[in-house]
Amino acid sequence: MPPVSKIFLLCSFLTLAFIAGVRAQDALDSVQLRNVKGKTVSYASVKGGMSLVLVCFWSVNSEVSIREVTAISQQWARMKHPVHFTVLALCVDQGNLLSHMRNTAFQNDWAFEVYGDVNGDLQRAFHYTNPPLSLIVDKGEVVYQQSGFEPGTEQYLFSRIQSLAAGK
Repeated sequence: MPPVSKIFLLCSFLTLAFIAGVRAQDALDSVQLRNVKGKTVSYASVKGGMSLVLVCFWSVNSEVSIREVTAISQQWARMKHPVHFTVLALCVDQGNLLSHMRNTAFQNDWAFEVYGDVNGDLQRAFHYTNPPLSLIVDKGEVVYQQSGFEPGTEQYLFSRIQSLAAGK
């Protein structure tokens, strides 16, 4: 194959990869979530223009996932100022269980907004498995994922976020 053909193929592949990445981010940004007041909002508006997002999937039936989000909430106020990122606590419950999302968030005094992934679109986009699952998303791509929770693992999540922010 002549060198010109190889260069053309490489450029075509890179262009297609770029377009696919842009479309994937657009699809992710348009995912609809529901806040605790019942209002539908987009993922793009929730992340508030932040390129660095900590996504925490949780369920009202998973005590471990509630403990994880509570631990993250307790540390978040200290972390959010030196490092610019946002936390997205996503309730994965459907139907009647989703109605308990608001009470769970208020009872645990979470310091950030809580949303329900009512259609499961964000769960599918991030290949969600079971709560608790935390993802660090940088510019639309998952750069780290942590399944399960033990006290202290929230510190590791924040250290990963700090190192990512320091590299920008």
